[in-house]
Amino acid sequence: MTVITHARRKSRLAKMIDSAGGIAVGVALTQARENIAGLRGRGLEEVTRHVGELAALQQPDTAEEKAETLRRIYQSANHIIDAASPFGLDEICTVALSLCDMVDRAAGESAFDWRILSVHIQSLQLLNTLPPEATEQRQAVTGQLGAMVSKKFGQTD
Repeated sequence: MTVITHARRKSRLAKMIDSAGGIAVGVALTQARENIAGLRGRGLEEVTRHVGELAALQQPDTAEEKAETLRRIYQSANHIIDAASPFGLDEICTVALSLCDMVDRAAGESAFDWRILSVHIQSLQLLNTLPPEATEQRQAVTGQLGAMVSKKFGQTD
């Protein structure tokens, strides 16, 4: 029986992975924060654009309009979450997530109270205009919205 052996060579990638190098974690985090800060303006513009699109929507009259309106609301709310979350806009994300939950409820109910969606959209508009240092007002908006949802559905979302 013949056994063939050969010397295995380590790939360049394996050598790079095994070797020390790169940058310190603290430096990487600082650079990441600076990169994200540079995108804040674009993110806030996206939030404002989608909140405006939500505010422009009208209550649908037909089942087809309802399905399309709910799809657009859900899509805009998801875009808001994507645009707001990297910048620590937690209250806006919370309301947008609750809006997604309400869309799920509305899709399953034929007699859904559309005013709930309107209140969510108005809350997003208000939160979007409040300055970052208005933490008490932001918490009041989300707290009142949560209380309304809890009262209407018997649980907080």
